[in-house]
Amino acid sequence: MYRSRFVLLIISLALILQGCTTLENVLNFTKPTAKVERVELTGLNFDRADLLFTVRVENPNPVGIRLAGLDYDLLIEEGSIVNGDLQKGLELEANGSSIVEIPVSLGYSAVFDTVQNAREKDELAYAMQLGLGFAIPGLGTIRVPLEHRGELPVPRLPKLRIESLRVSRISLTRIDLEIAMGVNNPNAFDLLFRNFSYDLTVGGRNWVSGRDVRSLSFDSKSESVAVLPLSLNIVEVGRSVVDMLSGNRELDYGFSGSMLIDTDLPLLKDYPFSFDTRGEAEVFR
Repeated sequence: MYRSRFVLLIISLALILQGCTTLENVLNFTKPTAKVERVELTGLNFDRADLLFTVRVENPNPVGIRLAGLDYDLLIEEGSIVNGDLQKGLELEANGSSIVEIPVSLGYSAVFDTVQNAREKDELAYAMQLGLGFAIPGLGTIRVPLEHRGELPVPRLPKLRIESLRVSRISLTRIDLEIAMGVNNPNAFDLLFRNFSYDLTVGGRNWVSGRDVRSLSFDSKSESVAVLPLSLNIVEVGRSVVDMLSGNRELDYGFSGSMLIDTDLPLLKDYPFSFDTRGEAEVFR
């Protein structure tokens, strides 16, 4: 009987002492801190940007705590574009620090649909708003807010068109032409076209195809003209083509093809691009 009471007394004292320890920890608890240590652009093309936010979390308390969850909201020019929640479940050691990585993918189409004039800008201001939820013994879950601001590049695809067709020579069997291809590069970086191939139709009829044309480079923020020489076989294209090219006039054209686009940005290389443009081009002799 007395032994049972003694055991109960020991257990009660242990629980009281444990409660005092927990209470002391609660009273001495210091809120954890977090900061964005770096932001990396891990992927970039004309469709999307991939970002990696590295956050350092400091736990200054003598007991371990748990990062139970994390919410984020990526704002572009103050408009929310991407948001979500991550269930991290990360254990933070007492008096220690830990790293949390948050990958975010941003589609430029969503940005263009949401942010006015985004297509005309070289860079967009962003704000990454984070909320870190910590499970604290004796206190429940607390949320620590965090914000980081920066800028993102906005790559934009070039625009192609046929400016004119110039007849350089007509013989009994061949017509030598020069296609003046206009290229608008709206970017703050140079563009290089590789593996450039095209098909040209005039008046709804196939005229010529070019395959693996030499590489073509275009300066940043420029309106350029690239000259593409070609030769037509009169027997194959017909006498009507000669008649079409016999004087200065405008012809309906279709200009389509594909290429790989390179830039001087390390992450933006070998981007496959197809084009299909139609209009009227002047013919000169």
